[in-house]
Amino acid sequence: MPVIPAYTLIIIPLQSRADTRNFYLWLKQMKELEQQRDVLWYGLEMVERARDWYHREIRSLCHRQDHGSRSSGDEEYTLKYFPDRASLLLDKIQHANVCLRSFISCAELMLQPPDFTEISCSQRPLRRESNRSHQQAVALLKQQNQLLTKEVSRKRQWIAQLEKENSTLIRRLLDAHFQY
Repeated sequence: MPVIPAYTLIIIPLQSRADTRNFYLWLKQMKELEQQRDVLWYGLEMVERARDWYHREIRSLCHRQDHGSRSSGDEEYTLKYFPDRASLLLDKIQHANVCLRSFISCAELMLQPPDFTEISCSQRPLRRESNRSHQQAVALLKQQNQLLTKEVSRKRQWIAQLEKENSTLIRRLLDAHFQY
């Protein structure tokens, strides 16, 4: 449930309009920094949850490798009735990895100084690195596009299969209805 923020009115006597404007800009900047901090804390919490999940999955896979591929009844049911589930999960994990990698490279690019008009000798490797990061980001987007295309084609196949099963069931239902 979202918390409704409380408001407090503070009257601060300022000497001039410039002081007032500067104070307002300072308050606005503090509010933006607080919002940014809150978003970063939430993101860190999500990353930690994802990290925990990755660790659990790795331990589970290592355990299965160590003890053979014996599966429990639930896993047999899942594999029997949802054979593409493991590959869909793998695609989602790869998609998340690509998104994280893309986010990190884009965030690093955005944190570079905005003024590139004067490029000294010491900054030229940064420019090449920036170009390389851009190329990596493009490659990541292409890979992400391929993964999404695969996922869409799998889902289309699944939908086609479900529609086929649906029409078969409707036909059976109508046949059963007309027999009575």
